[in-house]
Amino acid sequence: MKKLMKKISFFILSFFLLLGVTSCVDDVFTDEDERAAFLGTWVVSETCVRFNYEVEIKADTDSDTKVFLYNFALAGLEYSPAYGFVKGNVVEIPSQTIGDDWTVKGSGYLKSAGKIVWNYEIVIAGDQSDCQADYDKP
Repeated sequence: MKKLMKKISFFILSFFLLLGVTSCVDDVFTDEDERAAFLGTWVVSETCVRFNYEVEIKADTDSDTKVFLYNFALAGLEYSPAYGFVKGNVVEIPSQTIGDDWTVKGSGYLKSAGKIVWNYEIVIAGDQSDCQADYDKP
């Protein structure tokens, strides 16, 4: 009888230990795309061109982090878009050529829902400018 009680006690103790360990495992898995907050059409005001214009940000379907920025720095919609990579609330734009042979690089961060603040460098015909832009969702 003592052996049976020990076995039952061991089984019950093992069950509760196993239950306790599995309850500590984080069961929350998210498929949320970090890029979602950046996507869409944005109204831009910036320090370099001093015009208001629109930029559209779209997700690259072949990547989990890459986005395309159509008309970035007012380069024109007839040109290939700039691209960047989202990590958390930041988009990093690596050095690249856009528009009519312009070189750009920089980053933007999601300041709040519907607002991105950008700091980037642009070189046009050998002249470098440091620009700041505010993107607002209409």
